[in-house]
Amino acid sequence: MRFNEFKQINKRPLTEAARIDHAEDIVFWEGSRGAMRAVEALKNLEGDSHKDVTLKWDGSPAIIFGRDEDGEFILTDKSGFTAKGYDGRSKTGNDLEQMFLNRSGGKNRENPSYVAFAGKMKNIFPMYERAVPTTFRGYFKGDLLYYNTPQVQDSNYVFKPNVVEYAVDVNSDLGKRIGQSKTGVVVHRMVDATGNEGPLKTDDIFLGSEVLVVPPVTVERPAEVDNEQLEKLEQLVKKNAQGIDELLNMESLKQMQLSDFAKILYAYTNSKVDTGLNNLGKDFAQWIQARKQLSQKKKDKIIEYIGQHQQAFGAMWETVTALMVVKDSIIQQFDSHDQTVKSNIPGMGDGGEGYVLAHPEGDIKLVPREFFTKANRAVQR
Repeated sequence: MRFNEFKQINKRPLTEAARIDHAEDIVFWEGSRGAMRAVEALKNLEGDSHKDVTLKWDGSPAIIFGRDEDGEFILTDKSGFTAKGYDGRSKTGNDLEQMFLNRSGGKNRENPSYVAFAGKMKNIFPMYERAVPTTFRGYFKGDLLYYNTPQVQDSNYVFKPNVVEYAVDVNSDLGKRIGQSKTGVVVHRMVDATGNEGPLKTDDIFLGSEVLVVPPVTVERPAEVDNEQLEKLEQLVKKNAQGIDELLNMESLKQMQLSDFAKILYAYTNSKVDTGLNNLGKDFAQWIQARKQLSQKKKDKIIEYIGQHQQAFGAMWETVTALMVVKDSIIQQFDSHDQTVKSNIPGMGDGGEGYVLAHPEGDIKLVPREFFTKANRAVQR
């Protein structure tokens, strides 16, 4: 099989095309070519490519806001926006508050913290309505960063929307904009009136200063990359490219009724966050056997398939592990730089959700799974 044939048949489904992958996970979807793409991307961070890296904000809750075809303003969350059994596209602050309180059969009304949350969402509703021009049609998808102007601590605006706590120098350009605002949001995507979705290209759309749509925060300095380690990784990938691509070949997987193999590899990797990311792949068979979501017939097929590609399976996890080591080193360097925005996970030290590297073939997440993902998965929601 020629390489370009592999690229075509192992293409990610359109429903997941907008997903941003962790650097080490790209191999699951793109095989050896994806591994080399990740290697080259990490290598280039020693040069000017660091300018393509932006802070990945850890906001919460996820919100959708904008104006419908009639110009009516809507603020809601993902569940409300796509709701079938009720109208979740709230058009007033009261509607939004009641939507949240009515969930869980109304039991949310008995939870003081949830009542307070619903009230805060009601309070910010008019601010977002005023920020979106009446002539605009479409929606913005983002994560809330703060409901009220953050408090100042040690000359920094400090706020903690989810797991990560942020500190922004009050004298920085971003700090001055935070000081003028009452609520802040990071917008990831926008949807136009015809349903086309894409990135937010400018925050000039929004009116006033009450709502701060936080602009991209770019990494200010390059990283020192371990080129010797990356060279060894390149040789590993080249040596095992054919086997890895055969292991992940979609046609072969379809024949085995294992079209979701990449998703299973991803789920396993995420599960390892809870118990440590060492020895990736070594206990995959045991994990498969314990997975209740899979039938025994499918479990047997997966084990059989891995047995047919044992060497390539091991090489794939060796590649994933090596990518993760290099990526984590780069993240630690970025976190240690003296930058406008400082982040930390209380109880775990400096650093936050990580970064996003813009790439022409698909953006790449640089997330410290051992720290942020573990902390995020531990949060009771």
